[in-house]
This record gives sequence, structure tokens and C-alpha cells, in this order.
Amino acid sequence: MAATGPAITTRLLLIAALAACIVLFAAGCDEDDVEEVLGETSAASIESAYPTDHDPLINEWLTNAGQTLVAHSRRQTIPYEFRVIETDLVNAFAAPYGHIYVTRGFLDFAETEDEVWMVLAHEVGHVVHRDSIKSFKQSILMGILAEVISGESNTAGDIAGIGLGLLSLQYSRDDEYEADDAGTLLSYRAGYDPHEGLNFFHRLMTDIEKRRPSRWEVYFMTHPSTQDRINRQLARRELDPAQTEAVLQIARGYMLRGQPAVAASLLEKGLETAPDSPVVHSLLGDAYAARGQLDLARSHYQIAAQGEPDNRYLRTQLAALETMQPPSLPGMGGAERERAGELLARLDRVQGFAEETQERTSSYVAKTAARMEGLQASVRGVNNRLVDLADYQGDVQDATKDLVVRGNSAISKAIEPVYVLEAVSEDLDQTAAGVADLTAEIRRALEAARDGHGAPGDVAALETALLEVERATATMDSAMDEAPDTAREVRAASSSAEDLTGLVEMVVRRDEPDGLLADQLRNGATHTQRLGAEALAAVNRAKRQSIRACGHALLARLNVLGIGATEYQQRLFDRQIAHLFLVREDQVRELRQIGRGYGTTAMAIAAAKSARSQPRDFVPAIGSSVSPVSAAMEQGATMANVNVLLKFLVARLEAEREAAEAA
Repeated sequence: MAATGPAITTRLLLIAALAACIVLFAAGCDEDDVEEVLGETSAASIESAYPTDHDPLINEWLTNAGQTLVAHSRRQTIPYEFRVIETDLVNAFAAPYGHIYVTRGFLDFAETEDEVWMVLAHEVGHVVHRDSIKSFKQSILMGILAEVISGESNTAGDIAGIGLGLLSLQYSRDDEYEADDAGTLLSYRAGYDPHEGLNFFHRLMTDIEKRRPSRWEVYFMTHPSTQDRINRQLARRELDPAQTEAVLQIARGYMLRGQPAVAASLLEKGLETAPDSPVVHSLLGDAYAARGQLDLARSHYQIAAQGEPDNRYLRTQLAALETMQPPSLPGMGGAERERAGELLARLDRVQGFAEETQERTSSYVAKTAARMEGLQASVRGVNNRLVDLADYQGDVQDATKDLVVRGNSAISKAIEPVYVLEAVSEDLDQTAAGVADLTAEIRRALEAARDGHGAPGDVAALETALLEVERATATMDSAMDEAPDTAREVRAASSSAEDLTGLVEMVVRRDEPDGLLADQLRNGATHTQRLGAEALAAVNRAKRQSIRACGHALLARLNVLGIGATEYQQRLFDRQIAHLFLVREDQVRELRQIGRGYGTTAMAIAAAKSARSQPRDFVPAIGSSVSPVSAAMEQGATMANVNVLLKFLVARLEAEREAAEAA
């Protein structure tokens, strides 16, 4: 959803009112006033250039994360805003005065919440240190902004190009390192794990930097090398396993999120440096008690009590253990065992479809990579040239700046379809691989259920998972049928963007805003923007199908992860969903009891928030052929955002399961 006209108008009126009382960077001007003007202008520019996502689901989650980080920062006296902008370009950036943005491409790339929290904290660090103002001073954008704010520029009503330029603002290496330090410190203070946050940079170094898809190009041009950043953060005390307080802080965060097995694995390592710490043993007791490992919990509480014999909490916990029962699974009834056998017979056909789709997807991805190679090289070249223009130090006329704004806007719109095609290819590849692995897990779970192992409700959840796997494979096929037809439109838009970049460069270097060259640029911008819009409409059809397929696969994955859960594990799963989606645990419990698995439960909560509806509206009746994913999309939920949070939930459950198995 694009920023509304009234919202932009309101911001611009505020800018005008503030600008009336200051001259940028003049003597006696309050720095916060200057920054506020720059921030409001920048935010209006960004939200004119890109659609901003107004989905309540992702905005509530992102704002909660951002404001929690701000509460631990050194600059809390300004208003912060955290928003998602709709572009598959991968980036996160801070405009002055607390306006922080993440792109859709970044959310799709992040694998865990910890990664998002760390990057958000990094951007908060830039705001705290006022880095964007320093970067503005060294950019042609500063001149454009000054003219807009003073009302002397013809671009005052159409300032999209400034917002596009903000994505390529370059900070100094020292500024980036300081922001990385803030990312580690603030996410740590907020209870998240800097080790997991650093995985974002590890994946950049081991995967993305080797092949550098074009939608990452701006990020790499504006950030220092990854290995240096990782090494610097690994030296910090928050990531030192020998620091007992650091281990405790991170473990408490995992406990709060309903991940006691992960917390216990950290705490057990913490005992190597602090074997007699009552605090470590007490928290270990909590972690094992939450999982139903009562003997281990008792042992650690007793060790802690030896060090703190008067600790009332420890006495209470030891007494509570005496009333608790060890975890158990009631097993399957005859009807459920029979139904599991029927589903196993059906699984052979579904698995065959999944394998065929994976083979077709692999072929599609390979062909797409070959077709995209020239497009990606073109986009990288355009991005490099635009960044060079942003750093241009020459003094140019106001009319020339106006043309830069117009050209940047059209160019960015025209190369966006390349980013979308890259994202679709990556998403389909990942979804196909995930579905193939999932069918093997469903088979093992159904075989166990057929033999009588598990809990009531497991078979119903597995049946739903099987249906969602079928739907995922069919939808992936539809996405691949859509995508090849878009290549011609995308190539035409990209070629036009490359030509227009050359015109913008000539206009700036020659500073000739009038005459034939300027007319060519204006006409070229109109033509390029039209081609970009046509190409984007074409690729978005394939993107919608890939998003739907991902939703089906995530729902199925969550259902399978919840199979065989004891009463203790169910409480932990309820807590994880409640914490992630910012709802009450009893609401999760009620939906789980009427639903068909944890995937259905999580999907219903997420879709209801996104569509401003009730969760029960997305829980299908027994025997219904309607997928919760289809119901969510039909009722207006933003499936891309639902998928982001479901992906984070999958990461939580898998991390907890792996930690439990390792122990």
C-alpha cells in the first residue's frame, strides 16, 4: 500500500513550517531542528518513491522490536518510526531523526528474528550517532534537499528521487563499525542472541558475496566487507562464552521466548567457567523443569540451594517439582491408526508430485540464472553509476538536480522487476527443497502413528500437512508457468534504464538542464517508467504464486514440527507463538484445541491480525477443502508478511528441537 496523499502532504507542511525558521547548518541553528527537517523530508521522499506496507501484522511486530531496542539506546528523546517499504532490493537504512526502514527483500532474506533485531539495532545506532547527516553533507542529495526545504526547487511536489537516493547513502567505515557495535549491544540488552544475529553476516560472506545477485548490489556498495565486521563483533564481551553474565542474559531471553532447550545448552557451557554459580544452576533448573526433565531440574535446584540456602525461590521450585508428573504421550486410538495407514498410501502419490516439482524447479532455476546473467550485470552497472552520481562533488544548477531526481525515480522503477525475478527464483528453489524434505518427515510421523505412537490430534495435523504439501507443489508449478513470459518485458525495462542512466550522467557532468539533452532525459524518464510498470505487473503475477506456495509449505512444516508434543512441549509451543505474534497464551491454546496443528493455529493468528479479522475465521471446519492460506489471501491478509513471521516461528521450533536432540 502506497503512502497516502494526505500523509505526504502533512509531512511536507511540517517541513515547510520547520524550514521557515532555519537555514540549513547556519550559525545558531539547533542541530535537532535541522535533523528533524531532514528526517521529515527524507521520510516523505522515501514514501513517495516506494509503497510502504501498512499491514498491521508486520508493523506491530516491527514497531515492538524497534521501540524495545530504542528503550536500551542512548538517544530516546526523539520519535522513532519503523516501516517496511515494498521493494525486493535487500537493504535496511536509517533516515535522520529516527525514521528507520527495512525492505521487503531484507525481511525475505532474514532467517531468524535475531537477525532482524540485530540489523534494526544497527540502524538505531546510526540514528544515535547522527550518521545520516554526515553522509548527506557529502552527497548531491544535500543540495537537492536544501532546495526542496527552502521551496526554491521545482521538485517540492515530487521528491521521489531523494528517497531513492537515500538507499545508496554511504557511511564511513568507522560509522559502520560503530553501528555494528550498537547492533550487538542493543539486541543483547533486549534479550536476543548476537551469535544468531551474526549469522546474517555469515550468510552474506559465504553465500551472497560469492554470487552477488543484483538486488544485493546497493547493500554491498554501502557497507564494509563482511569478514572484518564479523571479526570485530566476535571480540566483544557479549559474544564471549567465558562471560557468565553474557551467557545468563542470552539464556534468559531464550527462556522468555519459550526455548528452554536452547537456553539449557548455553547454560551447560556456562558451567565450564562458573561451575558453582547458583544463578546458572537456578536458571538451568528452570529450563529443565519447563521441558519436563524433572530429575535434572531437581539436581540443579539443589546445587543452587547449597550456594544460597535461604533462597525462597529455590525452595518453592523444589516443592513444586514434587507435584509435577513426567512427560508422557497417550498414544493413538484404533481409528487414528487406521487413518494414518490410509494417509501413508496416499503419500506415495504426493511424494511423487513433490519430486517431479523439485526436478522441474531445479531446471527452471538453472535456466533463469542463465537468462538473468546479462540483466544482473546491467543492473549492477546502473547501481554503480548512480552511487557515483550521488557522490558527485561538482556544483550544478537547481534545474539539473531536478532532472537527477526525475531520472533516478524512473531508473529505480525500471530495474525493480529484475530484483523480483531473482527473489521468485530463490523462493521457489528453497520451497521445493523444503517440500521434498517435508514429505520424508511426514512419512516417518505417519508410520509412527500407524504403530500407535504419538498424541491425539497428530493424525489430523499430518493430514492437513499432506494437503498443504499438495497445494504447495501445484502452486509452484503455476508460478513457474507465469515467470518465463515476463523475460521480454523485464529486459526492455532494464535496457531503457541503462540508456537513461547515461543521459542522467551527461546532464550532470555537463550541467545542461535545458535544450535537446534535457528533453531527451525527460522523455526517456517517462518511457522508462512506463516500461518498468509493465514489467513489474508481469513479474508480480509469478511472485504472488511463489508467496502462496511458500505459505502452504510453512503451514505444513509447522504442523509436522508439532507432532508428538508432550503437555510440556505444547505449553512451550503456545508460549513461542504468543511471544512472536504478541498475543495471549490462552488464545493460542484455545485455537490449538479447535484447530488442526500448530501451523493452522499460527496461520490463523497471523492472518487475522493482517486482515483485521478473527482467528477462528481462518481455521477450516473438519472436512473442509479450503486451505487456511487461501482463506487468508481471499480475506485480504498480506501473505508475504504472514510468511515472514511463520518462517521465524519455524526457526524457533527447529532450534529448540535440535537443542533437545543434541542434549
